[in-house]
Amino acid sequence: MTEELDLFVEDVDEQLTFMENALISMQENGVDDESVGALFRAMHTIKGTAGMFGFDAVVGFAHIAENLLSDVRDGKVELNEAMIEIFLQSKDHTQTLVDLAVANEALDTQTQAKNDELLAILKSMLPNANKETPKIDAEILADEAEGEKLWHISLRLKANFFASGMDIINILSFFDMLGEVKKLICLDTNIPLLQDINPTEAYIGYESLFLTDASYADIEEIFEFVLDDVELEIFNADDIDMLEALCDREEGLKEKLIIAGFENASKLEKEVEPEVVVETPKVSTVQKNEKQAEKTVKKETKKSFSLRVDSTKIDQLINQISEMVIANAKVTQRADVLDDNELSESATILSDMLEEIRTGVMNIRMVQVGDSFNKFKRIVHDVAKKVDKEIDFEIIGGETELDKMVVEKISDPLMHMLRNSIDHGIESPAERKSLGKNPKGHVSLKTYPDAGTIVIEINDDGRGLPRDKILAKAIANGLVEENNNLSDKEIYNLIFAAGLSTAEKVSDISGRGVGMDVVKRNIEALRGTVEIDSTAGEGSLFTIRLPLTLAIIDGFLIQSGNTKYIVPLEMIQECIELDDNYKKEMDGNEFINLRDSMLPLLDVRSYFHEEQTQSERENVVVVRYGDYKVGMMVDELFGEFQTVIKPLGEVFANVPGISGGTILGSGEIALIFDIPKLIEHKLREIN
Repeated sequence: MTEELDLFVEDVDEQLTFMENALISMQENGVDDESVGALFRAMHTIKGTAGMFGFDAVVGFAHIAENLLSDVRDGKVELNEAMIEIFLQSKDHTQTLVDLAVANEALDTQTQAKNDELLAILKSMLPNANKETPKIDAEILADEAEGEKLWHISLRLKANFFASGMDIINILSFFDMLGEVKKLICLDTNIPLLQDINPTEAYIGYESLFLTDASYADIEEIFEFVLDDVELEIFNADDIDMLEALCDREEGLKEKLIIAGFENASKLEKEVEPEVVVETPKVSTVQKNEKQAEKTVKKETKKSFSLRVDSTKIDQLINQISEMVIANAKVTQRADVLDDNELSESATILSDMLEEIRTGVMNIRMVQVGDSFNKFKRIVHDVAKKVDKEIDFEIIGGETELDKMVVEKISDPLMHMLRNSIDHGIESPAERKSLGKNPKGHVSLKTYPDAGTIVIEINDDGRGLPRDKILAKAIANGLVEENNNLSDKEIYNLIFAAGLSTAEKVSDISGRGVGMDVVKRNIEALRGTVEIDSTAGEGSLFTIRLPLTLAIIDGFLIQSGNTKYIVPLEMIQECIELDDNYKKEMDGNEFINLRDSMLPLLDVRSYFHEEQTQSERENVVVVRYGDYKVGMMVDELFGEFQTVIKPLGEVFANVPGISGGTILGSGEIALIFDIPKLIEHKLREIN
């Protein structure tokens, strides 16, 4: 696939997302002019860009949809609920047509049938759908020919035109679709000297004579997306007054038009009575350039440009920075061994610079989750309609930022959990009404940062999880013993076991006992956790915790026994010395009283079967994850350490309590603690 085609696919995805968001918004909040405009612009853009690649099937379908949206925008057709549903189907079908076109595949029988069906429905909604088609004969054709007009189009690109992301050549190419360009000249008068050119600014303009039977509005529509970024005048070529006013505003324009063969421009060559001229002080070229420079500087301070970059380039950059962090750690280690002050100072400066670069690059990959989570509105809408339920879906905390890679990988688990909440969790409208609830169920997707992690909560006000059914099914499947002493939370978490489903009937949405185990595995693959809270008759809450990023973290280097470990810095609450007073309080138990709060302790040496070593002092690193705190007993504290996360390979991938490894400056391997798993182990041990 060529780079141009890649950009086309990316742009279509973006436009179709705009369409879907606008349609869902109209279902929730009613029809408004802004949403209708977004729909029209999306379909108009898709039609235009598909036309440049010769994707006729896409252009043909988009053209009919665009015509209907144009009538909706003009108030000729009312956009109702049924039409919104059709446009949602049209959005999906457009995606299918684009996929086939890009793959250079013909429409199969099923897709062609769907295409014909949707086109027939869209055409039937047009205001002139039921009118008789006018009879076309020679006389009518003659009238149409007489209806052609010659328009004068004057266009000047504003300085910030390129920030619109549009290409003027592509815009001008649309003229061929409406008529014939008789004259076209490019004006280069405003292009400054080479040393004064700002490559981000536009300086040129165009004058054109255009023969067409299209209306003024149709011609102006060509420039719809850039009206704020250009100076545009469209008038009848025979309108001498308009032409004269245009030439009076721009010195030398009349002569350029005459030379280029704009016939009416020569009519402006007439004698005029002498006027009294009042001389004004002339501004030197230097002064003009200085003023222009001042304007340029002022404009530049206000500008901000977006840049599309292939995500693989960002990934490669992060990998290179990761290797630089490891190499810098070796330099720092060597400087300490050599006791070289100048080398140590240089290594420190380099470390600070790498930290800034790392932070900057990581921020590039951080995106607001709301942009990606908006697609769930469509999923909730479709599932609710399929199971005949009314759902009020709410996204909270969409401004929260998360690594783009994490957002993409968490998408499928979230989709599955939302579908389950709607299918199993929310009761039918009749059942909710009999229970005194609002017939419309409520599902929310909430995101917020907490203790160095991102928390995603899926909450519904449905019937809650069937505790007894889950337990009975788990016992029947041999997952737990009959005489168990499981807490409610542990029982609810059994739904993540493979093959366990309490659904009374199997549907195409859920109920086969597959999926929730995959959901948990996918979340854990992202070094995340998922928990469930549920109350019968009130609803369920799924809580997912994810790391901010998967590549580089700020860590805290410690040692226990003969092994060095990394603790994620953002999970550390404090470090304390395990002195004799604390040991006396313990009295053989693994708890200490930390400011009138009982803190459970985890002996790292014992947990990982490290050799017992004698240390001058024992330390406790207090870590927090969610609502839980645990003190980790370790031997030595080395301080902060930029940690490049490296996978340990398949053999060590499932070691409990370890999420990865990193390379120290000395070449040693340090293991990275999986704090959630260690806390879970300790709490299970206590209970």
